[in-house]
Amino acid sequence: MFNKQKLKEMFNFTTNKKATIKRAIFEIIQIAPAFVYQFVLTSIIDDYIPNKNIKIAIIVSSLYILYIWLRIFLVNFYLEKQRSIVCFDNDKQIKNKIFENIQNANVSTLDKIQVGKLFSLTTSQSFEASRLFMWNFIGLFAYRIKSIFVILVIMLFIDWQIALSVLGIFMISYVILIPFYNKNMKTYKKLQKTIINLQEKINEYIDSFSTTKTLRLEETNIEDIKKLLEKSKKDFIKSSKILGVHTALFSLLSFLATIVTLLIGGNKIIIGIGVGSTIILMMDYINDMNGHMKGVLDHAHEAMNKYTAFLNVLEIVDIDKEVDEGTLELNKIDSIEFKDVALSYDDVNVILENINLKIDEPKTIAIVGKSGAGKTSLVNLIPRFYKLTNGQILINGIDYTKYKLNELRKNISYVFQEPVILNMSIKDNLMYGNENTTLEDVIALCKKIGIHEKIENFENGYDTIITAETDLLSYGEKQLLSFARAILKNGDIVILDEVTSNLDLEFEQYIMKATKEILNNKISFVIAHRLNTIKNADLIIFIENKNIVEMGTHEELIAKQGYYYNLYKSNEQNKESLKSYQSI
Repeated sequence: MFNKQKLKEMFNFTTNKKATIKRAIFEIIQIAPAFVYQFVLTSIIDDYIPNKNIKIAIIVSSLYILYIWLRIFLVNFYLEKQRSIVCFDNDKQIKNKIFENIQNANVSTLDKIQVGKLFSLTTSQSFEASRLFMWNFIGLFAYRIKSIFVILVIMLFIDWQIALSVLGIFMISYVILIPFYNKNMKTYKKLQKTIINLQEKINEYIDSFSTTKTLRLEETNIEDIKKLLEKSKKDFIKSSKILGVHTALFSLLSFLATIVTLLIGGNKIIIGIGVGSTIILMMDYINDMNGHMKGVLDHAHEAMNKYTAFLNVLEIVDIDKEVDEGTLELNKIDSIEFKDVALSYDDVNVILENINLKIDEPKTIAIVGKSGAGKTSLVNLIPRFYKLTNGQILINGIDYTKYKLNELRKNISYVFQEPVILNMSIKDNLMYGNENTTLEDVIALCKKIGIHEKIENFENGYDTIITAETDLLSYGEKQLLSFARAILKNGDIVILDEVTSNLDLEFEQYIMKATKEILNNKISFVIAHRLNTIKNADLIIFIENKNIVEMGTHEELIAKQGYYYNLYKSNEQNKESLKSYQSI
């Protein structure tokens, strides 16, 4: 059921293993006095009351009750406080490690994991995993099983015949109930997997809320969630039924132990070799054992749930990391060259092949082609998001894997198609990752790209808090902020991936104007569908069938009347059609 190697890895995962061991030892030690009251009760019933030592019986009982109450209060207070602190710290450490590994993960591997699963891991899954040892394993082994053992030992001293009979019944019940337990574990695993899938789906549907509304997929999404909820309900009911049968059978067998105790004890009383206190004690111990056995079942179920959650955590921790074997510093990028570059994400389907391109001076390179041609894949190779399948990329004439990864990326400014807005002030958004940037730099750039006035009109100006969902800024204005952040980084290579595709003409003009002024003396790669944004590029490359099929200026490619010419003409015709439609 549990893998020993995995359990060892889990136990050493956080820095709280010593605290966990101390807690287990303390749990074992502190439970012993709880069983002394049985002997106190025996003495009162068999010695003090028959001999009419009522005062002594009352004093002994009162003192012991006071001791028990004080011990329960003080010990439980301390244990609960310590357990909560350790569990909280475990959760914090697990979350930190998950996030750290996500940050350092290989992009190609991370791409294959759903966002919903990552969200689940950093919330509910990490919380469950944090409680595995301090809560369930200590409860299972240091308290429940240990308590059962102590009870059996005491019962053997009181009446070995009854104790062995009860032990035999419980052992038989355990063997009988193993198949039910194993079946329930399988059902419980399925239930947990369904719940994780449900969390992933809900997260994805929330993230794609606007798309859902636009495509009118509300009913479809609701139906999908209903199906997953129905499946989780069926799995839960199935698990509950099995657990119910398991509990009922165990209670029945426990009742059998009570009957056996009454028969054996009662017979001893009849023939004059037994006393009533023995039967009372044994009945009391059987009830205790019954409660602990049920507790074992509950802890085992919870432990399996938390163990599975921890396995999911380890899966992310073991995710492929970015390999950085570079040792060279990189102060400035003067040239970049692609030599016979090929790329495949899965070593089966080729995305790019035989890519050859050399840029040895500041210029703007526009990359065009049909959707799915590999344009974004090409520029994503520059910051080493993906490993080359074949060929080399040279920076300043040196294989770029020889440079430290951080050194390479600090010289690259990247603006993605979707604006990246963080939950912080406008000023902090723009200065994020740009340690040497001042507020004066931020304001000067915002004036150039035409967004300064809008920001100044806010009550808190550049200190205004914004989020990705905020309505204070339009989509185009958020994209301008993303653009400004990348420009403030002042990288030697600038990558603009469809940054104007979702902007209206006004904001597109702002971007184009800023691009001309700010991208001077830089090597810039621009991906765009709107050809009017790249007509003035120094070099246009056209990607088709995984290769660069055409390369040149706008005028040179139009004169060739090839791929680019056909795309340009098609684009112009679409513009005319749109004008005709708007005039109707």
